[in-house]
Parts: sequence; C-alpha cells; structure tokens
Amino acid sequence: MSADIYPKEISIFNSINARLGIKSSFKNAKRNIGLLVLLWLANDELSRYSFFRSQNDKIVLKEDYLKNLFNYIATNLNSTQSYDDFSAYINKFELVTNQLEAIQVAFQLVWRLAAISFEDRTFPDGKERTGSKRYPKIVTYTSNLDLIKDSFIGQENLLRTILVKWVLLKSNIPFTNKFNDTQTKEGEEKLLKILSLLSDQTAFKIVKNDGNIVFHKSGIYQAIVENGEDSLINISGDKEVKGPLRIMTAAIKNDVEPFLEETSNPKGHVKLKNSSLNNIKNYTTRVETNLRLQNVDLNIELEGQNLTKIKEHLSSSNNIGKNIIYYGAPGTGKSYGLTKLIRRNGIDNYDPKSGNEFVERITLHPEYTYSDFVGQIMPVVEPNRNTIDGQTITYDFQPGDFTRILRKAFQNKDHPVFLIMEEMSRANVAAVFGDLFQLLDRNKEGYSEYAIDNPLIAKYVFDDGNKTNIYLPSNLMIIGTVNTSDQNVYAMDTAFKRRFEWRYVSTIPQSDFTNNPEISFIDKDGNEQQILWVDFFETLNDYIVNALKLSEDKQIGPYFVKFATDNTLDSEDLLKNNNVLIKNKLLQYLWEDVATVSNMTSEQNLFSEKIRSFSSLYSRYENKETIFSDSFLNLLQHKLRNVDDSNEES
Repeated sequence: MSADIYPKEISIFNSINARLGIKSSFKNAKRNIGLLVLLWLANDELSRYSFFRSQNDKIVLKEDYLKNLFNYIATNLNSTQSYDDFSAYINKFELVTNQLEAIQVAFQLVWRLAAISFEDRTFPDGKERTGSKRYPKIVTYTSNLDLIKDSFIGQENLLRTILVKWVLLKSNIPFTNKFNDTQTKEGEEKLLKILSLLSDQTAFKIVKNDGNIVFHKSGIYQAIVENGEDSLINISGDKEVKGPLRIMTAAIKNDVEPFLEETSNPKGHVKLKNSSLNNIKNYTTRVETNLRLQNVDLNIELEGQNLTKIKEHLSSSNNIGKNIIYYGAPGTGKSYGLTKLIRRNGIDNYDPKSGNEFVERITLHPEYTYSDFVGQIMPVVEPNRNTIDGQTITYDFQPGDFTRILRKAFQNKDHPVFLIMEEMSRANVAAVFGDLFQLLDRNKEGYSEYAIDNPLIAKYVFDDGNKTNIYLPSNLMIIGTVNTSDQNVYAMDTAFKRRFEWRYVSTIPQSDFTNNPEISFIDKDGNEQQILWVDFFETLNDYIVNALKLSEDKQIGPYFVKFATDNTLDSEDLLKNNNVLIKNKLLQYLWEDVATVSNMTSEQNLFSEKIRSFSSLYSRYENKETIFSDSFLNLLQHKLRNVDDSNEES
C-alpha cells in the first residue's frame, strides 16, 4: 500500500504594504477592469501572464494576447472594425501606460483582482516613479476572477458584453449589444456589487489636521446609518487624498461603486446612492461580520507546525544570528568571500550585481553617520489647498539602511537576512551604531541579549506605535569587511571588536584561483622578464614582511589587481594590458603605503635608489627601465629560476 498523501501546509505570506500614503493616481477604472478581466477570459484563463513587451521607452500588449482579445469580443464589434485601430486604442489604457505602483494599488489593494510586478524581479516597485520609461510586467490573477466568472454562469455572453461596453467607454469604436437595456443594466449592477464586495477589505486613510482616520468602506456606510439617509460623508479630509482612497474616489466618479456617489457641493464628500437606509444597514452588518470572521489567528497553530522546520532551516548554518568581520590585506577577496557565505547560508542564487531583497549591502565612508544607518526625521512638503502658499510642511521618519533590513528580518523570520557593511574601518563605526551597540551582544539562539528603547525605529519596523523596544532577531546576520591597511583610519575599540567574530582572509590564493596572468618586470641588466602574477605578489609579500620589516597589513592580496581576460588579444597585447594595470593600480600603493613607510623600519629598499619621486617611478616604468631595488630583483630572479628548474624536471 502506498504512503498516504496529505494536504500541503499553510504558507506564511509576507504582509502587503497598505500604501496608504502613496500619491499614485489611476483614472478610468471601469475600462481598465474590463480590459484586465477580458484578457484573462480571452487567453485560456491561466494564472500568470507576461502580457507586455517593450517598445522604445514604452510597453505595449503582445500581439498574440491582443489578437485573442480582438477575436474573443468580435461579436460585440462592428464587422468593419480594424484590428490596428483597436490595438492602438487598447495600448493607451492606464493598465499599459501607468506606473507600476498605481496599477498595484488599484488591482492588488482595492479590487484584489491580480498581483502585478516587474518581469525583472531585481527592479524595486518604485522603478517607474520618476520619468516616463515603462518596463514589462507580470500579471498574476487571483481567484476573484473565478468568482466573477461563476457569478455569470449561463450568462457568459452578458458578462462579455458588459466588459466590452466598459472597455469601449469614451471611444469612437461602435459597440454591438444583443441584450436589451434592462438586461444590461441588471448585469452591470451585479458586476459592480461583486467588485464592491472585493474592495470591502481595503484600508483607506483620511489625513486630518487633528489626526488621521484609517477605515474600511463599511465605515462610510456606518456613518450614513448613524447620521441619516441624506448624510454627506467627508472622504477628502484636510490634506491631499493619497493611497487606495485616491483610487476609490476616482472610481466613485467613474460610477464603479454601486452604493456611493460623489456630491458636487461640498466637494470631497459622498452620499448614499440607489439604496434604502435599511438595506445599507443590513449590508454593513454583513460586511463587518465577514471582516471579523476572516480575522482568524493561526499563529499558535503555525508556530507549532513550523517552528521545528524554521529552526532547522536557520540552524543548518552555524553563521545565522552572528556578527562577523572578514579582515585582511587589500585584494584578498573578502567581498567575494561574503558572497559565498551568503550562498551557503540560505540564498544559494545570490548575485551581488543584481542584489537580493534579503541582503542590504552598504559601503561605509568617513561621512557615513548614525542618521544614514538608522534614519532621521525629515521635512516633507505636501500640497494643501487651505494654506496661503498651497503647501504644508510635515515631518516624517525616513528609515536608514539598518532600519530597513531590520524590518525585513522581522517580516521574514523564516528566512535568513544579511546586513553587509563593507569597509567598516573607513567610518567611525562606534558613532554609526550609537545606541544600537547594545544589540550586538547575542545569546546562543542568535537574538540580542538586551533590547533598547527606540520608538522611531520600532514604529517603522513593527508598524505599531505601542512597541518601543527593538532587538536583533536570530535570522539577521551582520557581516563586515575591514582592510587591515586601513585600521588606522578609524580605530575600533576593544568593546566593539569583541562583539564580532574576526575571520582572517589570507593573502595565499585558494585552489580555485584564476586571476593569474603573466606580467613583466625589468631586471638589473635592463632586460624584460615575464613572471606569473602569483609568483610576483607572493615574492613581494615576503619582501614586505621580511626585508622591509613591515606588518602584514601592508601586503597585497591575489585580487589587488583584477586582470581581465580577453580571448581576442594575442599574448603580446594581453601582456601589455596587464602591465598597464600594474602601472595604474599597484605602483601608487607600493610607493605611498609601502616604500615610504619602510624608510623608517628597514635599511632595505623596494625601489631603486635612483628613484626619488613617484613621477620618476611612473616614467621609468613606462619607458621599460629598471624600477626595483637589486635585493628585490634578486628574489624575483630566484623565483624565476625555481620555476624554470621545476619545468625542466617535469
């Protein structure tokens, strides 16, 4: 007997940002709803589509999907209607031309018909916020499409007719309707009520001078019930309407709402439309009951079900819940090591070029401050028709790098999250961390041993004004890099250092090291000699420590110079390119950080005694003259002889 097959467990989905403060607008709701639903009906009713393709800086619907739509609604079009004119008309719809965030607010938050994202998942949602360039998007439909379709079982042609009517609003395209006015009106009312039901869970916000109001649509109905059938309800507040409320007010103007209509005097108000007070009262009760019954707390059950799996996932790595610093000479591959660490610890496809939503990678510098790291309160100028200059200045907390990734970690406790801090010694890290320093002490489970009180961070991280304490969760890993040659820029105190694991990255190349072309140097007799990069920098590192009596932090790593591979060049041109990199990337470091300092530590020299200035060093190298001291050249020659002897033996 085969093993039993059980249901798949509940997935824990990330919360969706309600976007109550976003300024995106979305006009002509009816025709865009019609287009979105018709595209699904006309194209096999799948769950996920890549409807769009790029056309210069714009996007348009792909030909196959548009032709299927044209053929699907042909019975409602004039037989003389050209496909080209229809295509040009459809590609001007807001679903095609608007920025992503406006479309998301309309169809994800208000009517919940589809999730919409960029095809390129590395793009942030705000990619189209400035400029007119548009990018292809993915549309993933919800089961609410099935609800609409199944509500018209036996009336499929009526549903199609209504949707086509909406799509052709304000167009010159002739519309053919095989249903009488009563049938069409009743069908539209049914569809509008379904859409209204779908938006009942949407949160809206009114901004007032004395405090904000966050409400569901049923809050409007309740106000009408309490204040009488002829009540006018203010849904504009004292400041600019934003977020889903902006979409909804446009929809009310567009006659999408079956129970509400706008008033012309005063503006920004709505009243009850085509319904009795008793009907709206009973409907409101049903909506509120539905909202209450949907608020089922599964946290206890899910914790019992998934806690072991989450712990196994996070504890599969010995690194999660730790603070680690990779340190070593410049060019040892510390940053590359971080990438491998992230891949080994839960994000196996991580690519530092494209980034990842669970990795915040920052580079510190002398001007980097606590405000950059944590965030700060900044003035925000907003339109206000009630002021003399038409503007109001408010102050909002703008989160910094640490605060953003901390929120990500708390929102995704079953997923490893990384804060990467490159070049930590280039900034005053004690000042950058400030009061967060206390969080760095972690217990054996990876959580902060001590929480700190920081209301600004807590409000942003938890979306809750009642919580003020913050701490590091066990799924957040903080990884830093330090160039040992830079430690004297901003020295880290012992108290800070001991809260990190320090992992040394050696100058010895790993077994998979491939950054190893031939370079050349001029020997004591003025002859050009070729040597592998690995033989050169290993000899140089030995000389820096043993002959020049300098510390290891003056050595260089195997990736100090990253050589390009160009298969189109012959060996002579490739060697020339490699030598140019040596001249432009290595010489200045050796002159400033090695040779100058070694004058105080050793009687030996790295460069020829004839060279007294960097300009002389630079020009001699360009002219293929000897630049290194005899003692260093002797070591290079010895390395060449050893290599030659080894080759002869083999």
